[in-house]
Amino acid sequence: MGRSAISKSMKKKTTDGHVSGLSTGKPASAKRKDGPVKFGSMSRKDRQQIMDYGELVPSDFNLDQEEGPATQRRKVVHEEDLDREREANDEDSEDESDLESNGEEEEWEKPSAYSLLMGSLKKTSKNKDFYQKIEKEQEGLEDDGEEVDDDEDEESEALDEDMDDGDDAELSEEAQDMDQETDVDEGDDTSASDSDNDNDNVEDDVEDDEDEDEDDDDEPEQDDGRNHIYDSRFSDEQSADFDERISLIEQKKWKLQSYHDDVLQDVVFQSPQNEAALADSKPITDLQDAQFKEKLINRWAALNKDCVQKGKSLTPLQAKLLTQMSQYQDILYGSRSLDNKKEIRNAYAIHAMNHVSLARDRVTKNNSKLEDAQAKGNDAGELRDQGFTRPKVLILLPFRNAVVDVVDALIKLCGSENVQNKKRFYEQFNLRDDDSLNKDKPADYLDTFHGNIDDHFRLGVKITKKSIKLYSQFYHSDILICSPLGLKTLIGSEGDKKRDFDYLSSIEMFIIDQATDMTMQNWDHVDHIFKHLNLIPIDSHDCDISRIRSWYLDGNAKYLRQTLVFSDYLTPELNAMYTRYLKNVSGRLKIKHAYEGSIMDVSVDVPQQFTRVDSTSLATMDDTRFKYFVEKTLPSLRKSAIMQTHTLFFIPSYFDFVRIRNYLEDNKYEYEPCCEYTSSGGLTRARAQFFHGRTSFILYTERLHYYRRFNIRGTYHVVFYGLPDHPQFYNEIVDFLGLKVNDHASAAEEATFSCTALFSKYDFLKLERIVGTDRAKKMCTAQKNTFQFA
Repeated sequence: MGRSAISKSMKKKTTDGHVSGLSTGKPASAKRKDGPVKFGSMSRKDRQQIMDYGELVPSDFNLDQEEGPATQRRKVVHEEDLDREREANDEDSEDESDLESNGEEEEWEKPSAYSLLMGSLKKTSKNKDFYQKIEKEQEGLEDDGEEVDDDEDEESEALDEDMDDGDDAELSEEAQDMDQETDVDEGDDTSASDSDNDNDNVEDDVEDDEDEDEDDDDEPEQDDGRNHIYDSRFSDEQSADFDERISLIEQKKWKLQSYHDDVLQDVVFQSPQNEAALADSKPITDLQDAQFKEKLINRWAALNKDCVQKGKSLTPLQAKLLTQMSQYQDILYGSRSLDNKKEIRNAYAIHAMNHVSLARDRVTKNNSKLEDAQAKGNDAGELRDQGFTRPKVLILLPFRNAVVDVVDALIKLCGSENVQNKKRFYEQFNLRDDDSLNKDKPADYLDTFHGNIDDHFRLGVKITKKSIKLYSQFYHSDILICSPLGLKTLIGSEGDKKRDFDYLSSIEMFIIDQATDMTMQNWDHVDHIFKHLNLIPIDSHDCDISRIRSWYLDGNAKYLRQTLVFSDYLTPELNAMYTRYLKNVSGRLKIKHAYEGSIMDVSVDVPQQFTRVDSTSLATMDDTRFKYFVEKTLPSLRKSAIMQTHTLFFIPSYFDFVRIRNYLEDNKYEYEPCCEYTSSGGLTRARAQFFHGRTSFILYTERLHYYRRFNIRGTYHVVFYGLPDHPQFYNEIVDFLGLKVNDHASAAEEATFSCTALFSKYDFLKLERIVGTDRAKKMCTAQKNTFQFA
């Protein structure tokens, strides 16, 4: 097919001429093509190529090679360029060496938690310019010619501080309240809906608290000396012998006072220095004597009306306890009971509320001072009245049902109808119907396990002048109410990625109620909490360092913290806690009473034999007891045709339970294990097997009896591998021998019913509660090791 004239013309242009669209198609003149090009007439790009490569088009650059690897152009190297490149390389090598040395130093020069906190505080503090000036002076960077009068500098800095504080006076208390810590649980629930409910409108809280602060500022101040106990106790400037007292405490050089009181019974008071005899001190007769706030006194009568006689405001026990509480002394009270539990709870509830109210009043009054100083242009001076974080009181309780009683007391003492999240609180802490309890159980069991007995919870309580808020965030709360398990899981353990315990850094009052029940849970959780109290926080939480008391910054808060522990009786764990963690500079009290012995309440008439197992030390006691049991007790049971069946082994410790179970298993004994971890079906089967005589022995732990209170029928012989902590448990176990179902036993079998108990001198606390204090002393020191009771 022939081509058109236009196609032929385009082909001719393509092969003969330029391809550019700007070309005219005319052949270039020979002068322009072949003649030299002057440097001045070159473009800027061409001139740069001449300088870099020495030629306009390098000889190794192929115009026809459109694809393939690009060839690197040869550059002209100048002497001055080489010098600059060499200097740059030297500087880079020096920087790398400096970085390596700095990296090595960082490995061993890591700042402590205290240094990190102080650095953070200096950045956020209103006095950060002051800290920068101090650093410059230490580095010698200040110009001597610019020195001014020190007094004028101090006055100007104080005035600046007052101006800054004055601007934030209304919200200074909320500076702690607004600490942002979203990782801390507000309550005890993990559901998304509950979490959303916990995060209430923060702005509303701030506005409410601003109004409350203004109202507090309008409240008239009380007479001088009205709150002198609180002021002297928690003032920034401690007494001259404060450091000396701390030194004596750390050296365990306590001064001892022991006396008997008609109400408290046996009291032991320890103080780092000689104090006036407590036996001669007079208890308070009303709350005014203990300097409680008037509004709390007015609401006390309605709260305490069921505990006192008509015309009285305090019971004798409350008067004695509040006398020592108001002096901020540590108390370990080992005589709690069903009869006095409510008056004890009311006493520490009003004490905690009074402490929170006084702390709040101190902050608001200092805010007023800052406002007045700002208005008059004066210096308000140094006002240190806060801790690192807001929470001041920590209350530890074993079950949710106890929380309901405490919160009810706090609400009554607050006197406000505005209780936020009240409905939600009662829905989550009152879930169980008391009708499900077996009314035939002992009274102490019904009291302990009524209502909701969940042991994993934590609750923040925020107290203001006009309201009380439940489920407040921990860093916004005044009072924290937790179970040992709930708080331990929030604190975390070493190695956990997510840990938080800064909210415990400023606890000034730690209350443990029903400590007896906590020993039946896991006492290690309580010990773990004590280890994380009053530590220097990891983060600053936006606190104002200019308002933090000096003894907080010095790490001495634990010596001013008051610890109140209430238990039914004393145990080695409580005594160890008392010795290790109660280091109050004001002293500590241990209160207990002498026992007549629960053995007097045993209802069956059977011989009861106590055998003392002697050991050289407490560390070897467990092995010595186990050796005696397998070499003396078990063989005697096997040899006896009567006692080798229907025998119950009561074992207080789960670890001993596992040890004995393994031994019986290895030696082919017929037995049934019953412990707190056995399933309900397993317990039913074991009890049936034991009752019908299909198995010889049954193992029964103390914690199982604490939680279930079974009646083990078919028991003819009881062997206490160790004594129970709870004295009433001894009676209940021995009374298994008198259950009516045993009426089918023959007269010969009834005559052989027996009870044997092993003990050591290290079990004195348990022994005195069972046989009586006087008998226990004789049994632990007598030459013979066998004692018979009938």
